[in-house]
Amino acid sequence: MARAEGILRLLIVDDSLTGADTVINALRSAGHAVRASREHSLAEIEKALNNHTWDLLICSDSSENPQPAEVMNLIRGLAKDIPCIALATDEASEETLFNCGVYDVVLLEDIKRLQFAVDRELTNVFNRRLARRNERALRESEKRSHSLLESSRDAVAYMHEGMHIYVNTAYLALFGYEEVEEIDGLPFLDMISIDDHSRFKSVFRQFSEQEDTSDPETVAVQCVKATGESFKANIEFSHARIEGENCTQVVIRDEVMAAGSDAQVQLLRDHDFLTGLYSRERFMDELRKVMNSAAEGQGDAVLLYLVLDDFQAIKEQVGLGVSDVIIKSVADLFRKHLAEGEVLGHYSDRVYVIIIPFGDNDTIDARAASYRDVIADYVSHIDGNKIDLHCSIGISHINENLASAEIALENADKACVLAQRAGGNQIGRYHPDKKEKATTTSSTDEWQTILNDALQKDDFCLYYQPIVSLHGAEQEIYEVLLRLDQSNGSLLSADSFIEHAEKAEMMGEIDKWVIRKAFDALAEHRVKFPKTRFFIKLSEQTLCSSEYVDWLCVTLKAHNLDGSALVFEISETSALENLEQTKVVISQLKNIGCEFGLEHFGSGIDFSQSLSVLDVDYLKINGHFVQNMAKDTENQAAVKAIIEMTKQAGKNCIAEFVSDANSLALLWRLGVDYAQGYYIHEPSEKLDYNFEDDDL
Repeated sequence: MARAEGILRLLIVDDSLTGADTVINALRSAGHAVRASREHSLAEIEKALNNHTWDLLICSDSSENPQPAEVMNLIRGLAKDIPCIALATDEASEETLFNCGVYDVVLLEDIKRLQFAVDRELTNVFNRRLARRNERALRESEKRSHSLLESSRDAVAYMHEGMHIYVNTAYLALFGYEEVEEIDGLPFLDMISIDDHSRFKSVFRQFSEQEDTSDPETVAVQCVKATGESFKANIEFSHARIEGENCTQVVIRDEVMAAGSDAQVQLLRDHDFLTGLYSRERFMDELRKVMNSAAEGQGDAVLLYLVLDDFQAIKEQVGLGVSDVIIKSVADLFRKHLAEGEVLGHYSDRVYVIIIPFGDNDTIDARAASYRDVIADYVSHIDGNKIDLHCSIGISHINENLASAEIALENADKACVLAQRAGGNQIGRYHPDKKEKATTTSSTDEWQTILNDALQKDDFCLYYQPIVSLHGAEQEIYEVLLRLDQSNGSLLSADSFIEHAEKAEMMGEIDKWVIRKAFDALAEHRVKFPKTRFFIKLSEQTLCSSEYVDWLCVTLKAHNLDGSALVFEISETSALENLEQTKVVISQLKNIGCEFGLEHFGSGIDFSQSLSVLDVDYLKINGHFVQNMAKDTENQAAVKAIIEMTKQAGKNCIAEFVSDANSLALLWRLGVDYAQGYYIHEPSEKLDYNFEDDDL
């Protein structure tokens, strides 16, 4: 985004090594940590400008060098925003140098003047970069706002000084216009019956005089369509901004249409916005109806609980937008496959639910298998990636013995969990006569076998997600993420099996596998990028292991790595539950140069305790607060409080789950040090993120 704190990325054009050293020493004496490169041919300069990000270019007007005019032409031709300061050999050349477009001219011997010019230009280029980022965030926000307005069922317009400057499609339709050009620049009063002009002006004048109010004003008037036909409407106006200019937002609701809107509202409540299927609430209503019928002896039914396997890993692979497309596509497949009498709903992100009229077990099993096969046949190619889907299905019986719809759903969920634990793409049936404990124990044994095989066969794999500074810190940081490569070729995220690994007491060995593989990758990568650092999670079992740090020291030495290349993470909850052991481990890790971070910070009731008792370096804000924070004022307040507390404690703050431009811009304004999430970059098998790119 900008230059690193205390670091100046400097390109020097000078054939004299002595001259370059003089400049570097002068800037270092002024407090800059200079990372410089010296070039003395146009070809080398062009290569350097294309391959790296620079904060400043300093060139000498020595006859042996490319002249400042040539350098400036090159910078302009490449469309680079890099301030250029020319070093003049004498005062006579100053005017000529200024005329070629350099930002400043400084005599070679005037060190103080050079230091001043550098500080000024660095401040200016930082502000320009910041302005560009804010503009990008604003454009993205306005683009999304425009999309929402166009999809709105309400008639919405923006006016300035009584004239239309924007109208949405619903507004055109309400007033009977076909094209925006027909209404562009039209006075808003032309849309109101002349009999109501006086009253409208009075209300609007009163509203306009209260510029600081956030409450909308409403007035009931007769509006006039393009055909001259009039209709009663409620006009709501509020203060707004569009393209940086103050204006008034107008929302018009036809009273006749509003009278019939209750049905539309109910329709929207009944159906999931993304899929068009029954919403969770409406489906539960249907399930209760079926249960009541069963209780009255009118026939039993069956509930299918369908979960997309490994959907979190798929979402990480394709991103949020594409994952929504997949969810809708699956809904369309299920809808087409639906038989008469069956009821389909979208219960949550990756969960679908179906009520099937009762039949014998073979018939029900065949229906469940047919839905599973529908998903198995789904193949999509997205950005060169082949997406294969599978689903696990849980079956529960709906009869007069069930106490509630929630219990029926819970039973189906339990059956589905067992199907997933069996490897996924399976069908499970809930049997009330079987002890859940025995089933769970068996499942844990199965998972222990799966995880042991994965350790022996290297079926685990690592993905890396960049953690990016929002304030220019010159570091390459990746978080290490664990995945399980299944036999069907799909990836299983750590969240899917960590619980089973903990129950089997295997996390210590899994952590060792992760560390060995991560160290291999880090050692190789640091040959070219020596400042790269890894964030690696430690489990609670590892935290409580007394010999783990000794093993870590040996492994570090074997990979020729320094402890400063590593930051170890543990959840805030685990750290506080094992407080004394956590303190010991943190102290031991710091003794070998490592740093320590807390995950999911803010989860505890009194998260200030973590700061007061634990000597950590990084605090990663609980992603729950970051998600949708641009639209949630409570989450904003929580993030702000955490950041302020973190700053007061002198710690570095990381925001994870950053998924949109608005949230990123807001986090930057609140002072978050680092950001991580799909908006910045999705997890990847490769360490290929360009940390020098200023455009996030």
